[in-house]
Amino acid sequence: MQAKRSQFAHYLNTTPEAQTKKWVREGVGVEALSMSYNAQVDTYKTILADEADSVFKNYDIQSSVTGKRIYREDEIYDTLDDIRRKAKALESQYLEIDMGKATGSAYVATQYDVLVVIDEFLGEDATIGYNIYYKNPKQGTATITDGVPTFVETVSL
Repeated sequence: MQAKRSQFAHYLNTTPEAQTKKWVREGVGVEALSMSYNAQVDTYKTILADEADSVFKNYDIQSSVTGKRIYREDEIYDTLDDIRRKAKALESQYLEIDMGKATGSAYVATQYDVLVVIDEFLGEDATIGYNIYYKNPKQGTATITDGVPTFVETVSL
């Protein structure tokens, strides 16, 4: 069965300085959100070889959200507007939950540290655009109670 985009939930911690995370689901006013993995590969050819060799280094994961329509009741917009007005970036956490993969009530999830930077503001349709840069993925599970996720990291030995 084909997965649906709505089965993948993305949450931003809108209170990164607080002791308790406040996860808010992204999606209000967003028509598309995807993660570009931007593989970092070192390709080289030695003088002894006829063909080049490639070595994987890492991924430089990024999302670009363009044209997010501004809805004043959207808590993520409030956070974006705050950093926009201060001309700052936001360092926080982002939670990706695959709600199509579950064991009991726990879903497969990945938590990232992120840097969020504003790209554009306003335009004809009152929109805001921003980029998310991901690092330090942590694998685990998430449960959702009353719309609020709780992430538990999987400890591998």
